[in-house]
Amino acid sequence: MKILLRVLAILFCCTTPLYAEDFRILAWNVESNRPNSPAVSDDVVIGKQLTELLSATNTRSQLIALSEVEPKSVFVLRDAAAKGLGNEVDFVTSASGGFQDSDTLMLIVDKKRFRIEETLELHRFAGIAANFCVSDAGNEKGTLRARSPLAVKVVDLTNSKASWIVVNHLARGEADLRTDQAKMLVKWAASKSEPIISAGDHNFDFDFKTQQGNDGYKAMIDGGVWSWLKPDPLIDSNWADDRRVTNKRVDRYPDSILDFIFVANQAKDWNGRCSVIVRDGDFPDSNETSDHRPIIATLSPK
Repeated sequence: MKILLRVLAILFCCTTPLYAEDFRILAWNVESNRPNSPAVSDDVVIGKQLTELLSATNTRSQLIALSEVEPKSVFVLRDAAAKGLGNEVDFVTSASGGFQDSDTLMLIVDKKRFRIEETLELHRFAGIAANFCVSDAGNEKGTLRARSPLAVKVVDLTNSKASWIVVNHLARGEADLRTDQAKMLVKWAASKSEPIISAGDHNFDFDFKTQQGNDGYKAMIDGGVWSWLKPDPLIDSNWADDRRVTNKRVDRYPDSILDFIFVANQAKDWNGRCSVIVRDGDFPDSNETSDHRPIIATLSPK
């Protein structure tokens, strides 16, 4: 009987799946300042807020996907993340996104949990362009106009498995380009075997009342390659002043969301739960704080 129990114990040990620890990903458009324009944010203030978020138990995250990061703010935000986590961090930034807005995409990882293995910017895939070069007179010709998705392969140090994190800030003004960017992300994700998470400002204008997004959103969910980790409850993630109202500050697009976290491939099975982080006094924003709220997702990799 003892031998039989030992055999059963060994079989149980070897066939029971081992689950890695849960992890969180936080995505935040930190709002960059445009050259030769009045300041709309302060990276020191936002850095302190990031430190606070990563220091708190319920918002501590091992992956931090940031958009609209000014080049001068990269190390400010890296140090803020390291301080909040109390750990060493690694990071990667994108090269595109420098035209006029002069900002970049950034992924920060907690080095105790993840290792950055590979990185690339998705300018074009499967014949679909996700960016284009400026050619009009009066601007810096040849500059990439938009922000190409930043794809980063990371290795989870708890199980040595790889996955892709795609940091996004899809086009705002060019609706056709945004839709093409979403179509390209679908094709790219379908070509990969690893789990994938897409996080950031997708600019999909999902309306709470109609439960509909724009054409970019429709392209992103077409075919079911990507699944949206839909926050519950849905909370407005962006403040945009309605300039038609002059005597007070009013949000022009209430009850809509621009910031998303999507999952593809095996990441769909990671029981992802997403929420919008609301802090006292965050909206309306000031000329020191971001006009976006952070979003956060918890995932349980298998």
